[in-house]
Amino acid sequence: MIKKFWPYFSIAFVVLLFFWKFFVKGLIPLPADFVVGVYFPWLDYKWGYAVGVPVKNPMTTDVVSFTYPMQTFAIEQLKNRQLPLWNPLILAGAPLLANFQSSPFSPTNFVYFLFDKVTAWGIQVVLQHFLVALFTYFLLRWWKVSKAGSVFAVIIFAFSGYNLIWSQWNGHALSASFIPLILLFTDRFLVLDNWRDGVGISFATAFFFLSGYPQAAIYLALAIFLLWFFREKTKTFLLAVFFVLGIGLSGIQLAPGWELLGLSQRAVEPHPFEWAFLPFTKVITFIAPDFYGNHATKNYWGPQDYTSNTGFVGVVAFSLALFALAQVRKSKEVLFGALLAVFALILAFPTPVSIVLWNSGVFGLNAASAHRSLVLWNLAIAILAGFGFDKFKKKYLFVIPFIILAGFGIYALNIHQTVGLRNLILPLFALISLVFIVYLIPKFKYLLIPLAVLELFYAGWKFTPFSPRGIVFPTTPILEFLMNQEKPFRVTGSRIIPINMKMPYGLETVEGYDAIYPLRTAQFMAALNGGRSGTDPLGRYATVDNDTSPLLDLLNTKYYLTLNPVSDRFDQKRFKVVFQDKSVAVLESRSVLPRSFYVDKWEVIKDDRRILDKLLDPNFDFSKIIILEEEPPAGTKGFIFTSDTFYPGWKAYANGVETKIYRADFTFRAVPVSSSDTNVVYKYEPKSFSTGLKISVASLVLLLLVVLKLRYARQFQK
Repeated sequence: MIKKFWPYFSIAFVVLLFFWKFFVKGLIPLPADFVVGVYFPWLDYKWGYAVGVPVKNPMTTDVVSFTYPMQTFAIEQLKNRQLPLWNPLILAGAPLLANFQSSPFSPTNFVYFLFDKVTAWGIQVVLQHFLVALFTYFLLRWWKVSKAGSVFAVIIFAFSGYNLIWSQWNGHALSASFIPLILLFTDRFLVLDNWRDGVGISFATAFFFLSGYPQAAIYLALAIFLLWFFREKTKTFLLAVFFVLGIGLSGIQLAPGWELLGLSQRAVEPHPFEWAFLPFTKVITFIAPDFYGNHATKNYWGPQDYTSNTGFVGVVAFSLALFALAQVRKSKEVLFGALLAVFALILAFPTPVSIVLWNSGVFGLNAASAHRSLVLWNLAIAILAGFGFDKFKKKYLFVIPFIILAGFGIYALNIHQTVGLRNLILPLFALISLVFIVYLIPKFKYLLIPLAVLELFYAGWKFTPFSPRGIVFPTTPILEFLMNQEKPFRVTGSRIIPINMKMPYGLETVEGYDAIYPLRTAQFMAALNGGRSGTDPLGRYATVDNDTSPLLDLLNTKYYLTLNPVSDRFDQKRFKVVFQDKSVAVLESRSVLPRSFYVDKWEVIKDDRRILDKLLDPNFDFSKIIILEEEPPAGTKGFIFTSDTFYPGWKAYANGVETKIYRADFTFRAVPVSSSDTNVVYKYEPKSFSTGLKISVASLVLLLLVVLKLRYARQFQK
């Protein structure tokens, strides 16, 4: 039994070893230290530390300011037996399911129904790496790589740069895990013509899209195309059918996401060129990730930041991948791995191909980092390293990593950069140890596995934060005061509590941080901050800088967080202090408007800029609203205005009768009514979701029919 299952035990052991702090110390793989160690009101307390909570890695802040709040909120909706379609907590309301990274239907979300939220989060992070390793192992064993070579390779991919750096985003690595699984089912289907593998393609593809990182679909498509190119083409049509059905199975996620993408700020938020592509000087980070330092040790001195070090695979893996090139003419699998690596580099660096794709803006790539394609580089190097582990050939290729290390060592020496020189020591040690093993004790090549683990874990443990459970979004008197106030109301004050960090406490705000959200919200927030129309829409960080804008009263922003002593910019006629705790004060606006209220004065304006100009006029009376469309129907006495985001899919019922929702005051809702005491109820029933659900169900039915037909045809042939 041990002989048969030792690879699985080994994989599990390595994954558990990396996350030993979670299993042994109970620490959570989450940068909660950044919340309580940097921002008020948490910063006023020590949380068990003598001088406050130290922050390990500021580069992982997105996890607590976006991913964790968004994903756990979606899960809570499901646990409350509600569809996670809408997020009322940020941006005056925004789509939730349509945001791919909320991933409410992720295949590993089942853990939240078995454990408490914080524990489930930790288990889900760990599962990503285990599944990456397991699925890659299945692929390599199918390609006849030895058990030891396969174990070596899967450790490389599971803990390479991409999966290490994006681990706690809790979706990127999970999506990456399905790439080798889909390749496995694809190759088996092309070779064996088995309908079961076709079904595997469909479900693995659906799980890929449901995992929360759709940008990787471009890289997946490239990998599939390369694999198909080297295999028999007679089953191309049926292969395409299984892939299309897999995409269709995820329609419940894709359809709302596609709708939001077309209505979002993404198209007008291009990523700066210097951040989109990997600088050529970063090639050293493929084998020496800390050459430019590390934000966790506060000595980073290189271009971009550490999150672009996704190409890291280590000296050992890189060298063994070079050995595998000796088999490139004899093995299609090795040739596949080599070409996959080349294409990944073409997409990651500023090459003519990658620049054309970036400029096209397809799938929002103009607002994305092209170097995320290095997930394919990591996979390719892992595959090649597995083959290289089995056969040591062309050993003279050791000279390539030596040249790279020596060249960057001379560069660091010339500019007197001791950090760069110091962080070349471990890669050089690994390379010398590799040469020793390969040339002098090749029978003990199993030692390469712990050597690779040393390289990967040294970088991974340095970068990855773990936090005590007690500092995962704890409460303070300020937060308890706000949570106990009668709802609905909104809070502002991102200078105190940054944007989405209010979400875990159920506090609503007009601010928000989201990769994709409605463009009109981004335009409105820009006008609010700038005090004029025509300003460029805000990007993914929609913060309130102009925190005394009268528009905040219109948006039901009742409470304002600020530091003590309270600034003179808060006029005492409008604001009053209602609560204080240490460094933070809570102000209440005396002129705040309810979330919904009746107005009997309106104006129809069909030009968005004029609407904003009117709203920004300090003399504008908020008891009047501006609607963009035609005059309301006869019998309308007024409107019920609601300062929630206008978005397709919302329906309104006035005294039980469905009625039209008008877009009012640029990006909010208004319902025509015949009297001021009309009861209005809103329901979010987006067609995109119902369409996506129908596509998913239809795809499942069609998949079943295809399987039945294939089985019947196979039996008929017999």
